[in-house]
Amino acid sequence: NRNAKQVSIGEMTMPENEHPRRREFIGQLGALTVAAAVPGARATRVTREPVASPTWDMSWVERVTAAPYKVAIDTTKIGNDELYTALDILDTFHEVYGGGNEPMQVVVVLRHFAAAMAQRDAMWERYGIGEERSVTDPETKAPAKRNPFLRPSSDAKESWELNSKIEPLVARGVVFLVCNRATMGLASSLAKRANKPVDEVKEDLRTNVVPGAIVMANGIFALIRAQNAGCAFFR
Repeated sequence: NRNAKQVSIGEMTMPENEHPRRREFIGQLGALTVAAAVPGARATRVTREPVASPTWDMSWVERVTAAPYKVAIDTTKIGNDELYTALDILDTFHEVYGGGNEPMQVVVVLRHFAAAMAQRDAMWERYGIGEERSVTDPETKAPAKRNPFLRPSSDAKESWELNSKIEPLVARGVVFLVCNRATMGLASSLAKRANKPVDEVKEDLRTNVVPGAIVMANGIFALIRAQNAGCAFFR
């Protein structure tokens, strides 16, 4: 600019209105230099993502996240109600949306007293879980020596009776998450009843969870993580 005021610096002159642009350029250059000097700045953000301990199977999260619709059912009491609810939700979404695959991903979190529902028949018989948790076998009318929530009873005829059990629900893709803390609490109670070392009973229950159920650190964590994965909450 011919009319710009000249400022002398030693023997060099420059237009005064060039200073702001020069300072801006030097500032940007300095910022780029600092960024380049910090190794792995972008990689640091990636590595901050939490990685689950191999102790806990978190593979279900990806499946739940990918589902178009999903719900987590909080289950604290031993009974059939939440299993009926899981079946009803599956059937309703299938009726509305149809298709070859289940449009709804159901997660059932078994915590507190309900954690006993995730134990195999052998554990119910060996440690008297039916007596400990006051569960009556609908067939024998006595304290259950098997897990009555695992599969339909021999006299079941109605569709809801046949399909509102853990095995058929797992076959339809329902994810069962089991509270480890509640399971270990149950083991302590059963060990006293059976007069067995508590560590032995804990190991038994830990390794005899029904097929398709996944043990989580505790039930609250399971509920939170399911909701983080996009699940609606149902209690």
